[in-house]
Amino acid sequence: MYLISKSRIYGIFISAVVIVVALGVYNYLAITGIDVQDSLSLKYFAEKFLFCIIVLLIVATLIFVNTIIKSKSVFRELDKVIELSRYGKYSSGGQLRKLGKLGIKIIDINSQLNLLNEMKSLKISSLSNTINLLLEKSEQLVMLLDARGQVDKVSRKLLSDLGLEEKDILNKYAANILDNFNFSNVITELKKSKYLLFTSPLILETIVDPVEVNVVVYSVLNHNNDISGCLCYFEDDATFKKMVEIKSGVRIEQEKTKITKEAIESSFVKKISGIFRKN
Repeated sequence: MYLISKSRIYGIFISAVVIVVALGVYNYLAITGIDVQDSLSLKYFAEKFLFCIIVLLIVATLIFVNTIIKSKSVFRELDKVIELSRYGKYSSGGQLRKLGKLGIKIIDINSQLNLLNEMKSLKISSLSNTINLLLEKSEQLVMLLDARGQVDKVSRKLLSDLGLEEKDILNKYAANILDNFNFSNVITELKKSKYLLFTSPLILETIVDPVEVNVVVYSVLNHNNDISGCLCYFEDDATFKKMVEIKSGVRIEQEKTKITKEAIESSFVKKISGIFRKN
């Protein structure tokens, strides 16, 4: 089986028709133009030759039409397979085998893709189980948020210290359980800094009096370095205070560096301006 574009097959057909018609007409005129005694037999031979040319054109046209119809049936079968795959109803290559060698090749490609997807699925499930194990054994109060700001996983320590069950906090949006949490603002801030610090009441139906928690938010990056989630740590007052001091110190250093850089640039601009004024 050969795969060629529609424009190419139309070009081949038109070229073949033109060549056959041109050769037929040329030979017919050449034969009838011969001056012999038995002109009737020569004319009969020329007409027979012309008839063969016409039959050849009809056969070529039928082959061309059949090829077009077959190509359309191939597209229909592929569209059907795509539609079945969309709804998860396609499992075997029965329909693709109707397409011959092309269908077999597509089945082979599909098998390789399914194998790769299965390997990726196993890797993802393995990583998920690893995260569950780490959160299970972690001695910190950790809350993992997905890309929408929804609580995806929590550590066992957090549940035990706050007297919660997983159903009390899982699949809830962080903005609904942390009063000072705004997911879009948090993402914006995390793009500028490695982590974010804030204090907020933790509001849950199972907690009668809201608990004040110190939250440290870290970004979770994907392979494109885009934020795909967040890790929220609930820290004690002493640790949180130290982190605030460290972050404030870093910010002050950054501001000093920025001011120094601006002063140097300003001084440099003044010197350049002075040179031009002297000249």
